[in-house]
Amino acid sequence: MPSMGMGVNPRGLGSCEVWQTDITHIPSFGCLKYVHVSIDTHSGAVYASAHAGEKTEHAKKHLVQAFSVLGIPKEIKTDNGPVYTSKEFLEFVQQWGVEHKTGIPHFPTGQAVVERAHPTLKQVLARQSSTTVWMSPHENLCKAMFTINFLNCSFENMSPLVVGHFNSGNQFKLPQRPPVMIRDPETWETKGPYELVTWGRGYACVATPSGPRWIPQKWVKPFVPKNPVPAEGDKRQVAVASKRRCRRMEEKESS
Repeated sequence: MPSMGMGVNPRGLGSCEVWQTDITHIPSFGCLKYVHVSIDTHSGAVYASAHAGEKTEHAKKHLVQAFSVLGIPKEIKTDNGPVYTSKEFLEFVQQWGVEHKTGIPHFPTGQAVVERAHPTLKQVLARQSSTTVWMSPHENLCKAMFTINFLNCSFENMSPLVVGHFNSGNQFKLPQRPPVMIRDPETWETKGPYELVTWGRGYACVATPSGPRWIPQKWVKPFVPKNPVPAEGDKRQVAVASKRRCRRMEEKESS
């Protein structure tokens, strides 16, 4: 299966930075032939949903579903169709904190990433049609999206699209892994420091030499070194302060 074409227009530097959204038609879906498609321009991850029309209400339903699967992007780029230029749609993206941009009128190249996703999606649906005869349009799309997002690999890139999508986005990563001390529930000994992987209300997970370990939150404490190493900024402040003291002492001696 050919990989998703990335087009030549600007893309996000990470996942969930820039999406492109468009509508394509699949007549075999009957009354649900209007398929709304969104693609992450960095990872290539795709979300598609079948609807009974191409009005603003359908575009809103599609994006809410896409947000629940791929996350919320910083920016969505669409064409200048009435679906995306209505006041209702603009209010919708503002409520979600998403910036909305439109391309040049009657210039489909501005939506090249999602335009190239349409034939790939239809090609996958056609290849799977013999095994999805009794499936609904929604089930057909789910199977096609699973194939594209999870099974679409190449010799150059062995990881599926969805792996790159969730590994490259800053919103899916912890800002840091601070060292913590824990009380071992089996031996009641204090051990550490270990890196804090994640934590929540009443629980925490730390990275131990034997692998991740889940600990009650009340038994996890921040690690405070006995002789902390001063940061670069602190070193500079100390150096500046010492120079000032030396100057004052020299001025007093000279006077």
